[in-house]
Amino acid sequence: MVAHPASTRLAAGTDRPGPTITGQVTLKIEDEPAAFEITIPAGNLAPDDLLPVFQGITDVMVARAEARVRSGGKSISCRAGCGACCRQLVPVSEAEARALARLVEALPEPRRSTVRAKFQDALIALDAAGVLPRVDRVCGEGEGDDDLVDLGLDYFRLGIACPFLEAESCSIHSDRPLSCREFLVTSPRENCAAPSAETVATVKMARLSPALRAVCRASTHGGWTPMVTALRFAAATPPPTRDRAGVEILGQVINRDASEPKP
Repeated sequence: MVAHPASTRLAAGTDRPGPTITGQVTLKIEDEPAAFEITIPAGNLAPDDLLPVFQGITDVMVARAEARVRSGGKSISCRAGCGACCRQLVPVSEAEARALARLVEALPEPRRSTVRAKFQDALIALDAAGVLPRVDRVCGEGEGDDDLVDLGLDYFRLGIACPFLEAESCSIHSDRPLSCREFLVTSPRENCAAPSAETVATVKMARLSPALRAVCRASTHGGWTPMVTALRFAAATPPPTRDRAGVEILGQVINRDASEPKP
């Protein structure tokens, strides 16, 4: 008898009126099958509508990667209170940028104004350092730009903290972007303060974030932006166009090499 893996139940948009559809999806993650039971609204959707599903799949990918690391005798160094990586250029998809903007709008005062001010201060610092025009250019041209690595290093040197960083910990942990979920290291935490390929050992794992950004870029207004520019980006882009079946969008994201380990 072949043992079938228990399904992880994921849902998106089920709080909205209208019919839903439920289907079974099995992915190969860390060389083992991972089964998901996914419920989404029927009809045409946008990638934004499926973000909770992508977050859930990513969490399973991360858990599998962590288990592999532990079985190899190592441990994940990332902990609450270590916020060095929260000063990196974190790419978020257009769908995630809009979700973050909605999250900020839903915050109670005075926290909402405080977080908005942190986003604005980040833009001012980027502009003063001459980095903001480079950010805009790279985002406009898409990923794969030769300047992206240098831009990331220059960005990190500015020390601009994520607007959601509080006491060196993520204040929106359950809603954090896919890129943040996927970034894990096994090297000493203190090495992340001055990262290099020699001093920081990142965990190779399957990643959905590049696929989600690619799907957004192919069908909408730009595809991605650094997290600290998310509010500006969301305000400047039109609402998402719901012109494809949800199962089509799911397929486009999870079939873009999502099961292959990425550095």
